[in-house]
Amino acid sequence: MKNSAAKDDRFFPELSSSDLGRQLEALRAKLATTRTLEVRANERGLYAASSSQPDDAASGYQNAWLRDNAMVAYSRWVCGDADSAAKTTRAMAAFLATQAEKMERIIAKPWRKEVVQQRPHIRFDARTLKEIDQVWPHAQNDALGYTLWLRFKLANEADFAPDSSELEMFAVLARYFAAIQFWKDRDSGAWEESRKLNSSSIGAVTAGLVEMAKYAQGSGKNAASGKLQLSGTKSSKISLQTLIAHGKKTLAAQLPFEAPPERLADSALLFLIFPLEIVADGKMRHLITSMVRARLAGPHGIRRYVGDSYFCQDYDRWFPPEERSSEFSSRLEVRDAFLQLGCEAQWCLFDPLLSVIYGKAFQNRPQHRELLELQVEHANRAIAQLDERGRCPELYFLKNGKYVPNEHTPLLWTQANLALALECLQRSAEKPA
Repeated sequence: MKNSAAKDDRFFPELSSSDLGRQLEALRAKLATTRTLEVRANERGLYAASSSQPDDAASGYQNAWLRDNAMVAYSRWVCGDADSAAKTTRAMAAFLATQAEKMERIIAKPWRKEVVQQRPHIRFDARTLKEIDQVWPHAQNDALGYTLWLRFKLANEADFAPDSSELEMFAVLARYFAAIQFWKDRDSGAWEESRKLNSSSIGAVTAGLVEMAKYAQGSGKNAASGKLQLSGTKSSKISLQTLIAHGKKTLAAQLPFEAPPERLADSALLFLIFPLEIVADGKMRHLITSMVRARLAGPHGIRRYVGDSYFCQDYDRWFPPEERSSEFSSRLEVRDAFLQLGCEAQWCLFDPLLSVIYGKAFQNRPQHRELLELQVEHANRAIAQLDERGRCPELYFLKNGKYVPNEHTPLLWTQANLALALECLQRSAEKPA
């Protein structure tokens, strides 16, 4: 699985499992020179999807997504910047509070969930915390689940307890998940496309509810049992454990697939292993990672899924800038008609995640050196995906017969994942041989 995307192998040399600590130190120095991992939040603590996009970019990547911000904030926390993680999480909660009325309306009349624009929005203006006046596939339960998961993850494991207004708002979110029956709700998922029953979405919501339940039960570091009230006028008997059981039951039926029979292998399933850690069974983790490696890995990155037409071959020739990242969820077949099979974009998000997944497995079982080799292999693939300026692309796509990064470079989510991979490598390097 050697990656050929590297632009300067001399500047970003491959790591090896021997003397990993020294190699990492040299690599970090080079990455600091190119500012590869530098991410900057706005005054509210929020991140645009890509720092390369101007305020009026046709791509929309100057806006904020709940999903991306959750991933970046989590990365900052793991890498030692708890203050910025807390600020981002507060801002995400502040935006979600503006969506509480939408949630309450759907709780009162669940049929409203089928009108997607009436669902809580998951993409918004990062500066004003206001909705964007544009049709968008907001039926994305995973984005809401990540927001819930991160908030209570930090409440349970860091010195960052929610205040009363946050608790009230997240209780509404839990009631919303119950009202839409998230465990059998077809949503647009991580890739914001046509609606289906996505394991990655069900897993994200379930993981969030698990962290919320820990807090409610008083089992987390800063938990305060009894302060979290889920009862409402239409749902007086909501049980977090019942909701969690529903989610786990669907996952047990669907995994290791994303949305069978419509979608089998999908790289979004990696998120259930890390960072969500909702897939605990070792055999299932192996099935998911092996399926991604077997079916989706390419020489320049990892495909989201087989048949993905986003940034397919010569994508910028077929679609003008204002249409490349537009809302395709209701007309995906139009975009799919352009794809030549085997010419899917290869993304840079996933090799860092696989590196972390294998690294954490190695740290739990240091006698299995093959896990360290896999960790290093995927770290090297991630490093090779940096562009000639040392930046983290969103993806590589086939342009005039050659794979090149698209314009969403650097992508904050890729930067966050690479930072996590390096942090995990450091911890593996500190394991006794």
